[in-house]
Amino acid sequence: MVLDEEFIWIKENHSFFDISKKSTTIKWTEKPYVDFKNLSVAYFECARKVCEEILDHPDDNAKCDTWFFPAVYMFRQSLELLLKALICKEIKRKREIQDIFERCKHNLWLLFGTYKSSNDNMLINIEESAWLEDYLKSIETVDEKSDLFRYPFTEDFFQIYKDKFFDIADMGNAFLMANTVLSKCDTGIENEDIIEIDTKMPTEFIRYAGHGYGNCYIWTSIKKNDFYAQVTGYNRVAEFLFKQLQEVDIAIESYPIIFLLRNAIELGLKRVLYSNTQIRVENHKIYSIRNSHLLYKDLWKNISGMLEHYAAEKDEDLNSLKLFDKYVKELSLIDKKGDIFRYPCSYSAEYKFNNKPIDIDNVYRWMQGMFQLLDGCDSMLDSIADYESDMNSNW
Repeated sequence: MVLDEEFIWIKENHSFFDISKKSTTIKWTEKPYVDFKNLSVAYFECARKVCEEILDHPDDNAKCDTWFFPAVYMFRQSLELLLKALICKEIKRKREIQDIFERCKHNLWLLFGTYKSSNDNMLINIEESAWLEDYLKSIETVDEKSDLFRYPFTEDFFQIYKDKFFDIADMGNAFLMANTVLSKCDTGIENEDIIEIDTKMPTEFIRYAGHGYGNCYIWTSIKKNDFYAQVTGYNRVAEFLFKQLQEVDIAIESYPIIFLLRNAIELGLKRVLYSNTQIRVENHKIYSIRNSHLLYKDLWKNISGMLEHYAAEKDEDLNSLKLFDKYVKELSLIDKKGDIFRYPCSYSAEYKFNNKPIDIDNVYRWMQGMFQLLDGCDSMLDSIADYESDMNSNW
C-alpha cells in the first residue's frame, strides 16, 4: 500500500467509518482461543517487521532510538495475547476465564503459571518451560503493567538505564524465542523458521550493548516529561506498517496500526497538557489526569481552552480546533480506554468491534490528521513559551 504525498490534515465531514477506497471487514470468529491467537500473530508480525527494518538501517539513529519502543510493546502484547489464547484453549468456562484475566491482567508470568496449572499434558520440555518462566518473570520485573514502552520513561527508569544502549538484536531474538516456545505449547511443533529454540539463551529481558551502532540509546532530555521519543516512534512506526500492508492481511494487521495511531494521539494530547506557556493546565489537574486514557473527557477538555486562547491571540483559524473536537469525540466513542484494538474482546468475551467494515486508508488519514494537528499545536506552544520566557527575562 502506497501513501500519497499530499499533506494530511483534519477536514469537514470526515468520519472514522468513511469508505473512500476499499473496505475490509473486521470479523472475529467469536471463539476466544482463535481470535486471541490470530491477533497475537498480527502484533508479532508487525513487531518483527519493525525490528528487521531497524536492524537493516543500523546507522539511522532516529529508528534505533524511537522505533524500538513500539516494537517492544507489540512483541510483549503478542506474548500476552498468545498466553490468553492458550488459556482459552484449555479452560472452557467463560466465567473462569474472566476471573483469570481479571486476576492476571497483563502479567505474563502469572498467565503462564495459570496455563501450566491448567494443562496436564505440556508440549514443551522442562528446560523450555523453565527458560520461558524465567524470561517472563524478567519482563514483569521491568514492565509489570505493560505500559513502560508506551509513555515517557520515569525518573526511576532513567536512574537505572540512562545513557545505556539496549541491544536490539538480542532483545528481539529473546522475544522470538519466547514466541516460538509458546507456539510449541499450542502445536507441539518447533517453528525453526522463526528461531531455533536454545534454552541456554540468557533470560534477562533487558540486554545491553557496548556501543550505539544499530542499538537503542536511552537518552534524557532537558525537558521534564519529554514525549519526543515515544510520540515520534509510535507515529512513524504506524506510518511504516501502513505502507507495508498487503491485501491479504489488511483486516488483522489493521488492529496494531490503529492502536499505534491511537496511542500516538494520546501521547500528543498529553504532550500539550505539559505545555510550559504562561496560560497552561494547573499542576494539580495534570497530576490527576496524567495517566488517563480518556481522550475527550480528561485530556482534550482540559487543553482545548488553552489552545483556543493562543490560537485566537495569533489570529489563527479556530475551525481546525472545532473539527478536532468532533474527531476526538468520535474516537472516544469507538475506543474509550485505548484497549479496543489491543484485544479481540473484553475479559467477559464481549466483542465490541466486530463485523464492521472500515477503509484502512481512510482510517489512517483520519487519525493521522488528528496527530498532525496536535503536533502543530505543540510546535506553536513551544514557540510561544520561548517567546514568553524571553520577554520575562527582559523585564
